[in-house]
Amino acid sequence: MNRLLLAILTAIILLTALPAAEARPAAQSGEVSKKKSSRKGRVQAEGETGRKLEEIRAERMKSGGYKSWKRRLPFWPRKAFLLAELALFITIGVLAGQMLEVSGYVRYFAILTWPVLKMGRLGETAGPAFLMAFQSGAVANSMLVASRDKGRLNARQLYTSVLVVSCLSLFAHLPTYVLPIGSVFGVEATAALFGVRFVAIFAEIIVILTVSNLIVCRFTDETLPAVDLDPDADEDLPEGRKKKPRKFWPTVWSRSRRTLKRLMIYLIPTFAVMAGLEYLGAFEKMAETMPGLFTFSFLPPQSAVIIPAQALSLYNGAIAAANFLDAGTISVKQAVLTILIGSLVTAPIRTFKHALPTYVAVLGPKTGLIMAVSAQVLRSIFLIICIVAMWMVWH
Repeated sequence: MNRLLLAILTAIILLTALPAAEARPAAQSGEVSKKKSSRKGRVQAEGETGRKLEEIRAERMKSGGYKSWKRRLPFWPRKAFLLAELALFITIGVLAGQMLEVSGYVRYFAILTWPVLKMGRLGETAGPAFLMAFQSGAVANSMLVASRDKGRLNARQLYTSVLVVSCLSLFAHLPTYVLPIGSVFGVEATAALFGVRFVAIFAEIIVILTVSNLIVCRFTDETLPAVDLDPDADEDLPEGRKKKPRKFWPTVWSRSRRTLKRLMIYLIPTFAVMAGLEYLGAFEKMAETMPGLFTFSFLPPQSAVIIPAQALSLYNGAIAAANFLDAGTISVKQAVLTILIGSLVTAPIRTFKHALPTYVAVLGPKTGLIMAVSAQVLRSIFLIICIVAMWMVWH
């Protein structure tokens, strides 16, 4: 039984840690010319480069019957389905974390992330969550909170781990854009566009872990919580009394149900509010107006079209930039810089729409909001530094 359980857990963690094979399709926004496409908000490809990207996007939108079926649902049934899906992911995260702890196999997965755990002085239970972050940040954060609720992680370790997960979760979809955009924009542009993003991610992780370690060494006298690997250990009982041996699944459920109940209480109303704002067009309005609040003299005038188009989709922004490349009005370097700056300007919209409900559900309203904002601010700071470094190298 133990060997079978170890094999199942290993397969789940390692397979889901691989980057998702497909990017998440999203509603598109923006225009590139006076002509409007047949689909609302989608940029229309006007040149050879743009048409190549449009073909790639169309192919990805068609692939996968399950995703295509979800996109065809009416708005509110689709949102109800997505809520149930997110609740399922969170439940899987909580249960998976407790399965690893109760079975005692958490140490095996911690070995795979040992350098990260050691650099930040984090508990072993954070290791499986870091692996799961490559597939789903919601599942990873649920595992972390479940460990915190059982006393396996303290507040510093939890917040540090959540910030690391916010970085690692970018690998769930960002690499899927490399080959499609690289086949159109060329090797140099693709290396600059995604190299800057990846370097910024790794630099942020290293700084977060280093600062967390310094806090422990210089300002606190913290010892790491011990990992209880015995499912039948005494809990909350007077000395001299012992618990009767408990079965595996009842133990997992008893340790998980209180955390799950609290998470669902936060998740449902938060998700409902975000869905209501989307139904009223609040996010589309933000996508239209927010980029216009930021004007940069060092960007070409075409950025006023590319950045709004990028607000809800990297493909949309890339197609808009490709249209100008085909027309010869901007250079490849200008297109790369505009797309990178656009990711800075438009990222808060995606964070508010997609990430905030999960942060609030998992961490609570106040802490969830603080961590969502902190993760976005840190990501922007490191991306700005890497963009400046790239531009200095180019010049």
